[in-house]
Amino acid sequence: MGLFFIRSASLQIGTNRYSMDDGFFFEFEIPFYDSEELKSVSFKIHNLSEATRKSIVKNLPIILNAGYEDDVGVIFVGIINGASAQLNDTEWIVEISATAILQEWLNTEINKTYMPGADAENILMDLLNIFGVEVGRFELKTNRVYPRGRVCSGKMKDLLKKIVTEECGSRMLVRDNRIVINDPDAAVYSGVLLTPYTGLLASQGDNSEILVMTPDETQSTKEEKDEKGETIKIKCLLNHRIGAGDIIRVQSRARNGIYQVVSGVHRGSPDGEWCTELEIRPAG
Repeated sequence: MGLFFIRSASLQIGTNRYSMDDGFFFEFEIPFYDSEELKSVSFKIHNLSEATRKSIVKNLPIILNAGYEDDVGVIFVGIINGASAQLNDTEWIVEISATAILQEWLNTEINKTYMPGADAENILMDLLNIFGVEVGRFELKTNRVYPRGRVCSGKMKDLLKKIVTEECGSRMLVRDNRIVINDPDAAVYSGVLLTPYTGLLASQGDNSEILVMTPDETQSTKEEKDEKGETIKIKCLLNHRIGAGDIIRVQSRARNGIYQVVSGVHRGSPDGEWCTELEIRPAG
């Protein structure tokens, strides 16, 4: 990825599509984290007509694609929770809040009973198939068997979380409108290399990373901190390929190694930040 590529993004709301290439000015902030919780995101769109402003209402689908001129990908797919318009001097700004589109499905109430001898893999696949939810990856760390059967009663997200994380020692992520289930120590995706030449950005002078620690750990060496699994915050050019759970390689003056993405945020504005901030920890 070059450091001077032209920014490109489009925002689809309902059947209307707004593109930066056509002069539309909008900003976004899309967080992601290693969790089954659904992310809430925010957008700001400038100078829409009154009719268009009024057409942006709750429950409309919203899709963000962003990146660079020759490398654009999906950043977010969801539904609008709410929208408000404010006049700032002579400029109208519409602020939109949205949530990943799986919210309604994950809040569905379920009441099913599975026969003795059923295992977690078959139970989970049955639950996921009820509404045809797309599964990005399905690799349980432990496939628990239920000799007396299993009663599944309650909200879908609570049932999935209990079976996947508590009973099978695995991880569940909601990512790109898909469910990902796998070993917490395994990569969701891999292959991204971050260096100053591929988008790694410096912050606080020449330092491209910040070590996150507690006060009593400030005297520890970098090697000791890595072994304890503290997280590091780094920043790169906007990269739609990076998400929670990814295994990436980081090469900088201070660090050269393999890391797992814990959390982050994609931020974009036509004349402001166009970056991905990451919190990472040593992998393996």
